Amino acid sequence: MRFLTSSEMASVDREAIQNLGIPGTVLMENAARGVATVIYKYVKGNSVLVVCGSGNNGGDGLATARNLYNMGYDVEVVMLAQPEKLKGDAKLNYSILSKLPIPISVLKETELFEFGLKLKDFDVVVDAIFGTGLSRPVEGIYKHVIDLINRYAKKVVSIDIPSGLSGSTGEVLGTCVIADYTVTFAYPKIVHVMPPACEYVGEVFIVDISIPEEAASVLDTDRFILTLDEVAFLLPPREIMSHKYTFGHLAVIGGSKGKTGAPSMVAEASLRTGVGLSTVIVPSSLNEIFEVKLTEAMSIPVEDENKGYFTVSSLQTTLNVIKSGKFSAVAIGPGLGNAPETFEFAREFIKHCDKPMVIDADGLNAIAENPGVLRGKEDVIITPHIGEFSRLTRLSKEEILSDLFGCAQRFATEYGVTVILKSGRTVIATPNGKLYLNVIGNPGMATAGTGDVLAGVIGSLLAMGLEAEDAAKLGVFLHSLSGDLAAKKLTQESLIATDLVRYLPQAVNLLKKKEVSPVRPELPFVTSLKECLGVE
Repeated sequence: MRFLTSSEMASVDREAIQNLGIPGTVLMENAARGVATVIYKYVKGNSVLVVCGSGNNGGDGLATARNLYNMGYDVEVVMLAQPEKLKGDAKLNYSILSKLPIPISVLKETELFEFGLKLKDFDVVVDAIFGTGLSRPVEGIYKHVIDLINRYAKKVVSIDIPSGLSGSTGEVLGTCVIADYTVTFAYPKIVHVMPPACEYVGEVFIVDISIPEEAASVLDTDRFILTLDEVAFLLPPREIMSHKYTFGHLAVIGGSKGKTGAPSMVAEASLRTGVGLSTVIVPSSLNEIFEVKLTEAMSIPVEDENKGYFTVSSLQTTLNVIKSGKFSAVAIGPGLGNAPETFEFAREFIKHCDKPMVIDADGLNAIAENPGVLRGKEDVIITPHIGEFSRLTRLSKEEILSDLFGCAQRFATEYGVTVILKSGRTVIATPNGKLYLNVIGNPGMATAGTGDVLAGVIGSLLAMGLEAEDAAKLGVFLHSLSGDLAAKKLTQESLIATDLVRYLPQAVNLLKKKEVSPVRPELPFVTSLKECLGVE
């Protein structure tokens, strides 16, 4: 599912109206019908107060009031601007509404106390004050109205975005409406899914206002939210005559003294995801530990000069093992450690290995001085968190967090690899310019080892033959879904990384139950973002 910035949505609107010839009044009417439908289907109550500003957002509110009146609701409208200031479609909808027996009043600053009391009398308040074009801090009567809505309204439905949020940056411009529901149009916007704005939108609904996908041809960015529908069909099928090598063999390269758990979790997660075989290549002096830790996964020791970590002397043996074995993909980095010899080993291995590869943790730190070793490796996925990505790019964490999409995309394009930039919202950037945002998962996953589980899931999918882009999309979604399933049973506070491994079978099962095809399904007139994600 596409998601847009507010300026991109404005471009799509213009394309639909000016070049495709869809009248703006049609789009506004469809939007209003969608808001009314959400209130009818999801919000309890019979009385609705619609609070309108002077722009198109206010016009949507006026049309919504008429639709609710037609549906039998007790509706009242409060204007925050004189009707003479209305223009275009908003003016038209005011003219229509004023001919109906619907109370309409213009709020004065001297009437704010009475307005606060009025809010208590209505089951639902519709916020149609500002749209996505707000660019300066809220002040004056608008600030007072928003504060009163937040204090006294029983349920709040915001049209497009909660008033007081910047549609461009997602910042709170002084104050903003805290919505229980937000109804947006055609596509979800960045403010609906990215913090801090997403903390104010409540449950998000998307209304089909009859803008065809062709209108999106004006966009220069392919940016999508990962949903169950769009990843479930990527899971490889299982034929009756399959054997273990049918589903690939993953080599996990990692481990050092004190860090044997990381590659072990990678191996276990890969097997739970579906790979046929998983083998951990380890420093020889630690092999006995791995023999005890691993059951289904195998281990291969390589020379480490009894140091307890990979050294340059480990390189040729490791490369020979990969070349001579039936390995279909490699996961390198978890638990490697940061010894200079280990970093040199990792850099040279990555440079000379020609298998599909996921690079994580200290594998990324090893190439931070020279990320150029990634060039020409189209089937490589890197999985940095913000700190690791800062070391790779020489950008500060603040610079990265302020432009997650741009930073990830520029790196993917420059080095020709797929980037999974892990944060509270994980971004996937591909060399071909596509961006994917993962909005499931939970803060309980911010614990040691969950990145190792992700590396195992993705390594498994690469080993099973998925291309890097598909492995990244499916792997990130599966990983987060297992985290949500685990947190639901165990609480976020108690979540540990191996819980994600335990719940991977349930996550896989949810994907297998989904009857999907790679063709975009027809969406209903109104759908919730939660329903689009396909998970609770």
